[in-house]
Amino acid sequence: MRIAEGLIPEGAIVTSHRVRVGYVDTDRAQVVHHGTYLRYLEAARVEYLRERGVDYKRFETDRMLALPVVEANVRYKLPALFDDELEIKTWLAVANRAKARFDSVILRGGELLTLAEITLACIRWPEGKICSMPDYVIALAKPA
Repeated sequence: MRIAEGLIPEGAIVTSHRVRVGYVDTDRAQVVHHGTYLRYLEAARVEYLRERGVDYKRFETDRMLALPVVEANVRYKLPALFDDELEIKTWLAVANRAKARFDSVILRGGELLTLAEITLACIRWPEGKICSMPDYVIALAKPA
């Protein structure tokens, strides 16, 4: 993974999203199921976009575009548990015409639990054909 042990690159524009682990997200041992992290990461990506003026719902309904996940790299370092309050820090690490890659760290009280790199493509609805990433999404990867 290109994330250096959870350090956020200098100059990265970061969104912080909080979530409390629900019982429904855990197994019998009250440990968060590995697939649940993908849902947490998606919520953090949507918030990242919203904080920067991109309403993802309107992105899909008005612009007829979508950003499907084409690659997910997740490194689980420590487990999250029922009722933990997690902080997901997310930034747009790479954005070009072909893809956007969101990097994230998931923390519990400052303790690193998870590292993730989620790569998205851009498609046009309803045909599902790949298209170029919009310029305004690419621009979000550049420091203000």
